[in-house]
Amino acid sequence: MALKLKIARVLWYAGFTIGSAGLVGWLRAISIWYQYWGLPHSPVPETGNIYPLNIHGYVVYQTLQQLVYRQRWEFWSMAVLVCGATLGALSKLISERQGNEPP
Repeated sequence: MALKLKIARVLWYAGFTIGSAGLVGWLRAISIWYQYWGLPHSPVPETGNIYPLNIHGYVVYQTLQQLVYRQRWEFWSMAVLVCGATLGALSKLISERQGNEPP
């Protein structure tokens, strides 16, 4: 019984730490959106700015490299956040089965 509670505690701390890292990454992904205000408002094939990005009705055109960079931050930060939440949920499940509160 005590081993399961220790496992639950480790899962909770791991979930909290990983979830926090995911949240920070997600905030970074959001901040990337606000770095695009200086991009062109129409496609410029010479520079590669042909991929549209709609920021609340304000369309700018970005390069493929900028598009992939933003999408990777969004995807991986959300994946890490979900992993942290899953570990936290497992911790709570184990604790409740033992009749104790999670750490």
